[in-house]
Amino acid sequence: MKRLKLLYAEDEKGTRKNYIRYIQSRYDFEIYEADNGVQALFLYKEHKPDILLTDITMPGMSGLALIKEVRQISKQTQIIIVTAHSEQEKLLEAFNSYVVNYLIKPIDRQKLRCSIDTAIETLPMFEQTEDTFIYINEDAKFNKDAQEYFMHDLRVQLSKSETALLTLLCEQKNRDINAYDIFTHVWDDFEKEFSKDSVRTLVKKLRKKLPPDILKNIYGGYYKLIVK
Repeated sequence: MKRLKLLYAEDEKGTRKNYIRYIQSRYDFEIYEADNGVQALFLYKEHKPDILLTDITMPGMSGLALIKEVRQISKQTQIIIVTAHSEQEKLLEAFNSYVVNYLIKPIDRQKLRCSIDTAIETLPMFEQTEDTFIYINEDAKFNKDAQEYFMHDLRVQLSKSETALLTLLCEQKNRDINAYDIFTHVWDDFEKEFSKDSVRTLVKKLRKKLPPDILKNIYGGYYKLIVK
């Protein structure tokens, strides 16, 4: 099972260090810390944490603005809000972004632990092992068991033919696959007449849903999914 990642955004260094020590004593997380919202967003995009623990009031970018940016990227990240005082309007706005809980400073450690436990239990992908996914790049992945494709942790709708093609490409990643093999795999009908145009059209449709420069045309009627 993968090691979960937590990002803690808090501009008060002493408070941040104190609770990071507590979290480290209870959980085996990869922990990233930020002292403002702008830095937190940068770290979020770079590391894709599973859990975000953020103060509401921070310089540069508020916790609420950070949450809105995160929700544009992922609906799956579990978010816990920390605030120095109960600001009803801001908290209601935060809950519209599907947060796990909010904690009032000074943070009660038992409540913090319960919130983190809830976040872990709620994580939709937590029970799936790393080898369930084929990572196409840092933003795109394919669940080979469920045959589901995700960009920025959001599921992308694929047609049956597109799913079949992506499955083949992922199974044969970084290898040249000829159009005929694609045709027989996708359409699975030996009575259907082979058509390069059908393959070309399907590849074009799928390419629009993949990251740029991932699905390559190879001279001689071959195709390749480039996975690093």
